[in-house]
Amino acid sequence: MSSAPDQTNAVILSGGGAYAAYEVGVMKALFTGECPSTGYSNLNPGVLTGTSGGAVNAATLASYPDADICSLAGFLEDVWVNLIGSEPDRCSGGAMRYRGDLLRLIDPSCLMQNPLGALTELAGDGAFFAQYLLERGFYFLTSDGSIENRALKLVDVSAFISSDPLRDLLPAIISPEGIRRSERKLRVVATNWATGQVRTFENRDMTDDDGFRIIQGSSAIPGIFQPEYIQGDPYVDGGVLMNTPLNCAIEAGATTLHVIYIDPDIENIPLRRAESTIEVFDRLLQIMWASKTNEDIDTARWINEGLDAVERAGGGGDLPDADLRAFVRVAGQVERRIRAGSPYSRLTIHRYHPHDDLGGGALGIVNFSRGRMRALIERGFRDALNHDCAASHCVLPRPGSS
Repeated sequence: MSSAPDQTNAVILSGGGAYAAYEVGVMKALFTGECPSTGYSNLNPGVLTGTSGGAVNAATLASYPDADICSLAGFLEDVWVNLIGSEPDRCSGGAMRYRGDLLRLIDPSCLMQNPLGALTELAGDGAFFAQYLLERGFYFLTSDGSIENRALKLVDVSAFISSDPLRDLLPAIISPEGIRRSERKLRVVATNWATGQVRTFENRDMTDDDGFRIIQGSSAIPGIFQPEYIQGDPYVDGGVLMNTPLNCAIEAGATTLHVIYIDPDIENIPLRRAESTIEVFDRLLQIMWASKTNEDIDTARWINEGLDAVERAGGGGDLPDADLRAFVRVAGQVERRIRAGSPYSRLTIHRYHPHDDLGGGALGIVNFSRGRMRALIERGFRDALNHDCAASHCVLPRPGSS
């Protein structure tokens, strides 16, 4: 029987497709007590939040409430290397596949492994494309607008990519029943594609009917995967609005946050003179995600500074301008939490992320090769072993604050 999780400690896991393997390496160091940020003690978090690939990691950890946290780190590593990690011959593994991939379908080794499966897949892809072309062609012929605009509607990259491998994998590694009875608070973030609103799903939402759909929806990268319908509404990757779900961990009561995200320091990513459109959008996403993560962490820092200002004001005397600014920044949030009966506590935030590019290029987010999974896990593990709060700009309460 494992020890009880610490409800004041949270692990926050960002999205990033294949890059989420990096998070496994960081958690391996944290859970086995090899990271300086925990004083070399085993971290046993009571709160787990995630989006996209981070949601898969968080939900997997929450699925086994009776398991030892160290064994769960080993299990996650095995999942990414041997189940998600794809073979070099493209016959198995991965979290996605390309529809109509003739190179895989005519590969003799793939056919020998599962000839019936290859034929079934080919037939299914043929039927899918027939239906796709029928629907798109009908729309082209009957819709209003210029020929150019109607022609653009025929282009849909996600039609050529299937998330069936991930859909088939989830029941093997995630247990909705285990999540519902887990002491660990799980928060999975997804974006409602129809309303543009972010939604946070909790343990109780992981029903036998919806649990896997929630994880699938949180992982559905727009433009790459089709939206996942949950209770009639389409959901896509939570990273559209909240790639690093930090605030919901604070709302769940955690005060020490271990934030693991994939965004490198943008200035350390070489800016090529001749970038493709895909590379431009890849860099744009990295800038957007890093900006939102930094904004959320700055807000947490301001909360600490605002609470310090309140404490000093209670001692009497005038507050310097810096303290007044710190208080004004967060006064509204602090008041709302007090009225709700759950006032803020000072926060400690440890940040773990690669400071330079993880490699893989613009398509690294969908590169699930087995060797790359191993390399990303090892990189995350090494980075956590060498974690430096000063270099990572951690948020630490003022010494002596209550």
